Amino acid sequence: MKSHSDADDHLDVLQKKLAGFGEFSLRKTYYPELQQKLDELERFKALLDQSNDCIFLFKFPAGVLIDINESACRQLGCSRQELLQQPLGKLLPEEAVIRIGGLVSRGYEQGGDRDTIITTLAKCSGGSIPVEINIRLVTFNKEIYGVAVARDITERKQAEKMLLENSRMLRDMELARQIQLSLLPSTLPELPGVLLAGYCDPATHVGGDYYDFYLRKDGQFDMVIADVSGHSIGAALMMIEFRALLRSRVHSFSTTSEILSVVNDLLYEDLNKSGLFITVFFIKYDPLSRTLSYSNAGHTLPLLVSMDGGHCRELDAEGLILGISKGVEFEEKEIRLEAGDLLVLHTDGIMETANSAGEQFGVDRLRAIIQARRSEHPQAVIDAVLREVALFRGDFPQIDDVTMVIMKVA
Repeated sequence: MKSHSDADDHLDVLQKKLAGFGEFSLRKTYYPELQQKLDELERFKALLDQSNDCIFLFKFPAGVLIDINESACRQLGCSRQELLQQPLGKLLPEEAVIRIGGLVSRGYEQGGDRDTIITTLAKCSGGSIPVEINIRLVTFNKEIYGVAVARDITERKQAEKMLLENSRMLRDMELARQIQLSLLPSTLPELPGVLLAGYCDPATHVGGDYYDFYLRKDGQFDMVIADVSGHSIGAALMMIEFRALLRSRVHSFSTTSEILSVVNDLLYEDLNKSGLFITVFFIKYDPLSRTLSYSNAGHTLPLLVSMDGGHCRELDAEGLILGISKGVEFEEKEIRLEAGDLLVLHTDGIMETANSAGEQFGVDRLRAIIQARRSEHPQAVIDAVLREVALFRGDFPQIDDVTMVIMKVA
């Protein structure tokens, strides 16, 4: 097989002969056929040069380059003269050259005359290009040649790298989700005259919603629901810090207002630096007297539904969200519950759930479900709310964490 320069010379000679002899010097039946072959050669050469792939022709087994297309020269930043008669090792790593050299030894009958290699091509100016090379050996006039077609896979490599990084990130985020969910109560307290249920679902892998229960030695228990702004890792970390502080301080104070004041002061610096804030509703309940004490730090108002007549009211108390200022005082209120009363604590993710039309679920729908299901177990009420929220949202994505805690007086 002739080199590219030899082939060009041969093409020129053939053209001159055709022009010199003319149709009258050759049999008319041969001239059109030769002209057609010449046109085909020119088209083939143009196709090779215009290809986006780097195409090389080399002698085997010496591995000497005898032809190269224009695309290879352009992508490698080399002239044709710089590459012709050069060994493959000028462009390819040693391991790739060795692999190509083993093609014949692997045997034609076993498909050893072809191979695909992921490697790099060296640029004349330095650096390299990641490529996928398809190599095929051909025999011509009892000599073996190699044809290599190298395709730039820079974008593919970048996509693979990004995919791998995303896969690792997803694994890390899923691990973070499992850790965060493990910080929620794994079991519910069993108390006389009280039925409890809780649910929390972050909008993304991790979120800022939280709920918990704390048993006191005197038979009373505390219940908290909180919402850290945002849905990022930062919000999740702040929730973990809030949980740790609350658990370490909750038994040191007897009133809900004191607990919120102390936790606010302890968290203020971190919340201020991070630009986050926390809304909290904190409850202390005495099952014997059915007395409920509560304080609010800017949280979504809980709903209290009476068994008798299904009257629904909101529980409110004055108090800023945590992280706004130090030394904040929180109002504490107290009410007495009756048998069958249903107390529903929730984050704003339920009411602010939107559908494809941009309409929000709202508090009225939530009230209607709770009132209709007030005679059922708290878990059944939560399940009913979640079903209606999912139906309302449809295919629209969940954009906020959804958390709900329900207490029923038995």
